[in-house]
Amino acid sequence: MIRPSSKERALRVVVLIAGDFLIGWLALFATATLLPRPWRFDLDAPMVILFALSLVVALALSGFNNDRVTPRTRPSIVTALVIQAALIAFAGVAFVRPLRRTVFLAVPLLELLAVPAWRRLLRALAPIRPRDTILVGDAHDIDEALDGLRLIGDPRIRVISRMSGALDAAPLRDAEEVICVSPHIDARTRLELLRIRGPRGFLMLASHADALLASRMLGWIGDQPLVEVGIGCGYGISGAVKRFIDVAGSVLLMIVSAPLSLLAAIAIKLDDRGPILIRQQRVGLGGEPYGMWKFRSMAHDRITRIGALLRPYHLDELPQLLNVFSGDMSLVGPRPERPELVAEILRDVPDFDLRCLVRPGIAGLAQVSAEYETRPEVKLRYDLMYMCDWSVWLDFRLMLRAVSTSLAGTGR
Repeated sequence: MIRPSSKERALRVVVLIAGDFLIGWLALFATATLLPRPWRFDLDAPMVILFALSLVVALALSGFNNDRVTPRTRPSIVTALVIQAALIAFAGVAFVRPLRRTVFLAVPLLELLAVPAWRRLLRALAPIRPRDTILVGDAHDIDEALDGLRLIGDPRIRVISRMSGALDAAPLRDAEEVICVSPHIDARTRLELLRIRGPRGFLMLASHADALLASRMLGWIGDQPLVEVGIGCGYGISGAVKRFIDVAGSVLLMIVSAPLSLLAAIAIKLDDRGPILIRQQRVGLGGEPYGMWKFRSMAHDRITRIGALLRPYHLDELPQLLNVFSGDMSLVGPRPERPELVAEILRDVPDFDLRCLVRPGIAGLAQVSAEYETRPEVKLRYDLMYMCDWSVWLDFRLMLRAVSTSLAGTGR
């Protein structure tokens, strides 16, 4: 079972779509050049894109890119080609582009032969290897899950262990996949599984209550739906996308804010001749401490005159863009805390360390949604909601809200 957010899944989809596009192009090229002269026609870029792209879309709509195929849901190449013909005909009418009948006969015939051959070739050259999987849950639920796996005969899952008692961290951490097959397992076990597995998390058979909250279905055991419990922005292709946004965004923001940062640096130096930047210890990714850069806003345990101007607008935090660029922080994520404060909070909120599964951020959901004095356990809920429901759009919204808060001068 390959998760949709994994780099392997993304690469496989890219290769699959590229092959489909190439088939559509070659089928059109062969029709235009190899048929008897009276039936030939001239090729141009719009026609090539139309035929190749319509084949890609038609195959996707027909289910050829689905991870799960059963006898009842097996895709039909004939259905896909009918959809492609409809798309081409619609585009031809919309763009007043008359097409020869030869195209509607010869191109689908070539695609009918080439698409199944391409899919078989890909499976032969790059088969989906079995995933070493651990099943976690009650003994009865594990037996039912094994029956479900045998029922569908999924060659992509190879069960190497099953646990019905206390969790053993080492095998759970090292396994390629972990599936919790007891839908009503207690919350403490779920949190512990997430802590052990890290950002990639685990799969879980959803209970009735879970089904109300689950945003997407990842797979199946037999005919039961699996949902993902993981940190979307912490691994795989989503993690790579978030890191790219952090690097590009931090460079852009440093350039845009350079004049303001220069003015702040000059004002701090002229105010009391002290250092411009300070570096404070914070807890970062994986619970490791790092030095967080800030413009100095205090002296002798008192806020300076310049600091009183910088802090309400969060301008003292501009140097943290350096931390984002270097990889210590993210533009958006749980706000970093001091090591001594984290140690104190962990005594009352033992799950507070789950925030460290991702990089801390300059802006965060708890920061823009909760009050400054909100209890740590409430902030943790905000942070876990952000981590498990991450999207590029969510990051964009939170950055806009953070900028709005800064401009309002409500910082401390």
